[in-house]
Amino acid sequence: MSIVDDEQDITILFRDSLMSIKGITVFTFTDPLLALEHFQMNDRTYVLVISDFRMPGLNGMELLKKMKDMNKFVRTILMTALDIDDNIFQNFTKRKIVNAFVQKPTKLFDLIKDVNTQLHSFEMLKRYRSQ
Repeated sequence: MSIVDDEQDITILFRDSLMSIKGITVFTFTDPLLALEHFQMNDRTYVLVISDFRMPGLNGMELLKKMKDMNKFVRTILMTALDIDDNIFQNFTKRKIVNAFVQKPTKLFDLIKDVNTQLHSFEMLKRYRSQ
């Protein structure tokens, strides 16, 4: 999984908190284009991507869209401290580009819970696909 946020302290805080979940590896990126490049090389091994909305170069919704285009099964969480256009967000949610939303600031317990929910959803989809 990866955490993409242009604020390095956020990526470190979230990574350290999520490392309590057994069996996952967490990559952190402060540059969405580097995150996309890493994803392109490893798209089939990714289970979850958490991305901030507002970042220089490529916003979080567009980043998640590009990742979903490469691997439609990867789970995605969009996070932001800002208000975002509801119509655009609803469209991305309806098209299953964004699987969950986290409003910053967030409690770390809530983030871990959201991540566990997405990991569970991924496992359920994986089982369903293999039948």
